[in-house]
Amino acid sequence: MKEIIKKIIAEFWDKDVSYVPRKKITEELAMAKSSIVIIGPRRAGKSYTIYEMRDAIMKKGAEKQDFLYINFEDERLSGFKKEQLDLILEAYHEMRDKKPIIFLDEIQNVTGWEKFIRRLADDTYKVVATGSNSELLSREIAKRLGGRFLETEIYPLDFKEFLTFKKMEMKKEYFYSKERFKLKKYFDEYLLYGGFPEAAFFSEGDNKIKVIKTYFNLVFYKDLVAKKGLGNETALKFIIKKLRENIGNIITPRAIYASLKNAGIEVGPNTVEKYIGYLEEAFLAIPCQHFAKSVARQERKKRYFVDNGYIKMFEVKEDLGLLLENLVFTEFIKKGKKVGYYQGKKECDFIVEGREAVQVAYDLNEENEGRETKGIIEAMDACKLEKGTIITYDQEREIEKEGKKIQVVAAWKWALSA
Repeated sequence: MKEIIKKIIAEFWDKDVSYVPRKKITEELAMAKSSIVIIGPRRAGKSYTIYEMRDAIMKKGAEKQDFLYINFEDERLSGFKKEQLDLILEAYHEMRDKKPIIFLDEIQNVTGWEKFIRRLADDTYKVVATGSNSELLSREIAKRLGGRFLETEIYPLDFKEFLTFKKMEMKKEYFYSKERFKLKKYFDEYLLYGGFPEAAFFSEGDNKIKVIKTYFNLVFYKDLVAKKGLGNETALKFIIKKLRENIGNIITPRAIYASLKNAGIEVGPNTVEKYIGYLEEAFLAIPCQHFAKSVARQERKKRYFVDNGYIKMFEVKEDLGLLLENLVFTEFIKKGKKVGYYQGKKECDFIVEGREAVQVAYDLNEENEGRETKGIIEAMDACKLEKGTIITYDQEREIEKEGKKIQVVAAWKWALSA
């Protein structure tokens, strides 16, 4: 095993990777002694962030041989156990007599990894560990790491990054010049197919879907069916379908269990709740809680998909309103915003950072304007908020009602200004 580890380390030294810089880890943080845990969905760019960090550190004088990189997705490490983790340092030091900067990619594949990387951090190694499971940031694991690691989340591209991947430099004047038509064209592409980096390089929708299906199957079969041992694939697929149908709606495990029962799929209610939890851990679905201190209300969650591409993959007929709401939620999440929803007599889609009430309406018209404005006004009053916004596909104006000013904004402009 040690010889295999040496080969993997040496391969990293020889490897040059081209990428579009995203600057998720600042140069200051890359150079600092602090250790970091990076989590996020598969194929969102965690591994490329490692290369970006390596190159930033090398610009300050480090050599490639100063880095120890192990990817635990490598099939040569299949069956790797926590008892073998010490071999990693032994292998490096047999090759080079220097204290390395340590990159451990997809660390969740090794059960019991927490004590090892905490010991490394205690011994003043700089460690960067990545994982595709939100459980890595659970309270229990944070406790085991003893506060030694900074936490960073990396998601698929936001719309600004998407434009960068399309090699379009954004300028404010484009909002008003003929370039806005190009911006809106790219926004339509982003709305329909999401922001996974590799998919962004393709222009044809069919090619994007092929890439996204590959990612989904990797999560479904490797992370859920195989790793978690979820034997009821039919139930799991049905739950995913139900979550997709109910984006933007409150849906409880009990309601999904009832639907499974009606469909003749045998599964217990506890299993349904467990499966939903695993989908959240794997970053397939992201929960949105009620903006309230009441624990009972917080149990009534909405759930969104981590990327619009996954929604498009399951699509029977196009639902642009649903896609837009999912996009708005994930844009907030990508920017590190804390987002909940409001439900009283009326509803409001999002309460953002406890400061802004946000409704999403693809098209604001005579039929829905009253409902949308009443929901946002009630939320602003109940949560004592000053700011109210309605995000639409392409409408802009100001609504003044009951002493409140509500800004109606076009989603493509909002995504570039937020």
